[in-house]
Amino acid sequence: MAEHRVVYRRKAGGEWVATVPGRRRLRGEGKTLRQARQRLRASLARVVEDPFEIDFVEDVRLPPPARGTLVAHWKARRRLERETELADLAATKALAALLALKLNLKDVGDLLGLPPLRLLRLKKRIASG
Repeated sequence: MAEHRVVYRRKAGGEWVATVPGRRRLRGEGKTLRQARQRLRASLARVVEDPFEIDFVEDVRLPPPARGTLVAHWKARRRLERETELADLAATKALAALLALKLNLKDVGDLLGLPPLRLLRLKKRIASG
């Protein structure tokens, strides 16, 4: 899959413009980022055989305060995803240990503080792994 860096900028009127640096005539404009992205793919379709085989590395240009808060948000989300993975691993191990003691699934849920559907997903994870 080919990668292209795409730069998004907002015009004075609030419309988004998507461009690929170094590639002339490849641009998309729209009221939303999504619309600008779709129009850029349409523009790309005139040059490339399969525009959906191209992965965009997106660079959204925002003023410093907004960009900083957006970057902080994504860092926090990645941290949350890592912590969620660790919590899932710990819950899976605890579930396996409690089920080995022949505890009722409702009791296990109460002990782990997890809802029944979440326990069932973790139980499938134990069975498959």
